[in-house]
Amino acid sequence: MSTFHKWSDIRPGIVESLGGEEALEDARQQTQAYIDGYRLAERRRSLGMTQSDVADRMGVSKSCISQIERGEVSTFNVIARYVDALGGQIQVSAVFGDDHYILRGTGTSAA
Repeated sequence: MSTFHKWSDIRPGIVESLGGEEALEDARQQTQAYIDGYRLAERRRSLGMTQSDVADRMGVSKSCISQIERGEVSTFNVIARYVDALGGQIQVSAVFGDDHYILRGTGTSAA
C-alpha cells in the first residue's frame, strides 16, 4: 500500500532544495516571461509578420525581437512597444480582491 503525504508537509523541503522561496519566485517569473514571449511570437506569426517586420516597426534589431520572444527581455516598456508594433495595445488592470480597475495611461514612450 502506498503512503501519501500532505503537500503542506513536503512543500517546505522541496522549496528549500530548490533554493528557497525567492529562487522559486524567480523561476516562476522566468517561466511566465517565456510563456508571454511565446504567445507574442504566435500572434506575430498569425498576423503573417516576420521578426524583421516587427524589428523595423520598433526600430530595434531582429535579435532583440528574438530575445523578447524567448522571454529574455520582458520589461513593460519593451513588451508594450512590441504589442504596439503588432497593432495591439497594452491594457493594465489593478485588482483589489473582487474589485478590478482598468487603468488607462497616455501611451508608452520609447525604451
